[in-house]
Amino acid sequence: MGWEDDLMILELISGCDQAFAKVYHTYHRQAYTYLLRRTNSVALAEELLQLSFIKLWKNAQNLNPQIPLNAQLFRICRTVMLDEIKRLNSLRNMETHYAAQSLPATEDNAALNRHLSEDIQAAISALPPARKKIFVLSRLEGYSHKEIAEMMSISVRTVEDHMGKALKLLRRKLRDSILFFF
Repeated sequence: MGWEDDLMILELISGCDQAFAKVYHTYHRQAYTYLLRRTNSVALAEELLQLSFIKLWKNAQNLNPQIPLNAQLFRICRTVMLDEIKRLNSLRNMETHYAAQSLPATEDNAALNRHLSEDIQAAISALPPARKKIFVLSRLEGYSHKEIAEMMSISVRTVEDHMGKALKLLRRKLRDSILFFF
């Protein structure tokens, strides 16, 4: 491990934004390639990459200066990827289970779908304005976090932070609505 790695770890631990930018610049391609090879999905690899760097930043104080930075980053990438795979498998299992037990298409079913759609729209509308705009640009209009950052003249990390908070809030607000339907 070189002295530059040691210095970057110490600067990350102290919360230095420039160190984080340098780490991102140095390792993002390698981390993306690692995630892409394991997921075979560009969109999923990009999402996992962003989540991994968010986790690195949020947990920078837990970095170990004795362990090479790239090893710690790739451990974070692997953990984030495995967590997401578990979550996706759980969702698929739930979808399969409920699809097998689904109601025939009826007026009641259509009403439930309308109600769920209204709940989703209400949850999105309840987001703070900037977070709502970022969510809509990302999830509904398909812009990347980098494109959104450029459009709004903010950092990519700020976009990632807003998306993480928006998704967390939407999951919380919609959990009861979704469970109600099943």
